[in-house]
Amino acid sequence: MKLFLRQADASDLPLLSRMNRQLIEDEGSTNPMSTEELLVRMKGWLQSGWQIDLLLRDTTVLGYALYQLRRNERGKEEVYLRQYFIERKHRGRGYGQAGIALLLETRWDPGHTIVVEVLETNPAGHRFWQRVGFAPYSTTLTRNG
Repeated sequence: MKLFLRQADASDLPLLSRMNRQLIEDEGSTNPMSTEELLVRMKGWLQSGWQIDLLLRDTTVLGYALYQLRRNERGKEEVYLRQYFIERKHRGRGYGQAGIALLLETRWDPGHTIVVEVLETNPAGHRFWQRVGFAPYSTTLTRNG
């Protein structure tokens, strides 16, 4: 299985917004944004210093990662992985784990902490992130009014 990363560009925005819509559905998010609104938001990220990498096998797009390098409250650089998604039809084949390994090898400094948020409505996401070496750090609670 030969996988590689390709930096996304404006021509990828329709595909990215469609995958983002699937991610929202899969994680049980309450985000009401339409695919068109997601495209505009993704374009903004692309134009403002966020990295978006597509994960490919040959010419087939398997998923994507949206992240940025930032400084935490102690001034140390970390990677904030805002979105990571593997297309539904490609899940269960090890591509998600292989994609994280590829990001670690080629995109992220080994000394950086990587931060990812997982919704409580996404138990499969919790299991995935723990399988690839992440551990719970904090819990955010909300009270809807």
